[in-house]
Amino acid sequence: ENLMKHLKDIEFHVLTYNNYEENEYKNVIIHSVPHLKKFRGVSYLINAYKIGKNIIKKEDINLIHAHYAFPQGCVGGLLKNKLSIPHILTLHGSDALILKNSLKGRYFFKYATANCDKIICVSKYIKNQLDEDLKDKAVVIYNGINREMLYNEGDHNFGLFVGAFVPQKGVDVLIEAIKDIDFNFKLIGDGKLYNKIESFIINNNLDHIELLGRKDFIETASFMRKCSFLIVPSRSEGFGMVAVEAMSCSKPVIATDVGGLREIVIDGYNGLLVERDNPKDLKDKILKLINNYELRQTLGRNGKEFSKKFSWKRCAESVKAIYEDVSKI
Repeated sequence: ENLMKHLKDIEFHVLTYNNYEENEYKNVIIHSVPHLKKFRGVSYLINAYKIGKNIIKKEDINLIHAHYAFPQGCVGGLLKNKLSIPHILTLHGSDALILKNSLKGRYFFKYATANCDKIICVSKYIKNQLDEDLKDKAVVIYNGINREMLYNEGDHNFGLFVGAFVPQKGVDVLIEAIKDIDFNFKLIGDGKLYNKIESFIINNNLDHIELLGRKDFIETASFMRKCSFLIVPSRSEGFGMVAVEAMSCSKPVIATDVGGLREIVIDGYNGLLVERDNPKDLKDKILKLINNYELRQTLGRNGKEFSKKFSWKRCAESVKAIYEDVSKI
C-alpha cells in the first residue's frame, strides 16, 4: 500500500486474499483471489495464476511485483515464463529464513527466486541468506515508516510487545522473562500460542501482563506513542520494522541479537540487545530500563534520529528505478 501510495503515476492491479469493498487510490485496482482456507497457499497459486494471466493480457501489464516467495513469488514466476513478462520478487523475511530451509518450502522458494529478474531484500541479513548465484540480482531496499502517526506521547510506564504469538517471535521467552517483574506490560497480536499464553497468565494471576489481541496499525501506533520501551524477543527476524516504528516514537528497543535486528538496534545507542532464547538476559535488560528513566530517554532520542533514514518516499523511488530498469518503461 505504501509503495502504491508513493507511485501515483503507475497503475497497479493487486491480486490479494482479502476482499476490499473500498479502495481510496485511483491508481489501484484490487482483484480478490478465491482460495480455500485449509489450502490457502496452493489454492491462491492456482487461482491467482488464472486471474493474473487474463489481467496481463487485457491490461497490457509491464511487469509483475510479487511480495513473498510463496505463493505470490511462484505465481509471478509462472506468469513470467508463460507470458514473457519481467518479474520482481520482494523477500520480507520468513520466506528467506523459514520457507527456504523447510523440507517442502525450499522447492517453492527455489522456483520463485530462480524465475525472477530482480530480488528486493528488506535487509542486508536477508540478502546474505541467499545462495551466491542469486546475490548478483539481489538488492537491499529498506521499508519506510508512516512517520505522521509515529511520535512521542510521553512515557506511561508500560513495556510493549507487538507481533505474532508464534515461536519465531519469542513471545514465550518474553512471558518467562516478565512473569515476576513489578511493571505493566501490554502485548499486541495473536497466533497459535495465544490461548496457551492466556491460560498461563490467568492461572498464575499475572495481572501486570495485558493481552490486547490483534490491533490495526492506527491502534498499535497509539500504544507505541505511550509505551516506555518496545520488546522484540524474536528467535529469527528478517528485519523487524516494528523496532524502527517504536524508535520513531522516541522509544528504546530491547531486541534479540539476531538477523536483521542487528541492523536496527545498536546496543547502548538506541536500544539494548539480548541473547537469543535467554529469558534471564532479557529480564535483566528490561529491569535496566525500568530502573533508569534517564537511559530510556537517551536511547529514545537516539532512536528517533536513527529512524529518520527509513522513508517510504525513498523506498518508492528505489523500487521505481528497478521497475524502469527491468521493463524499460
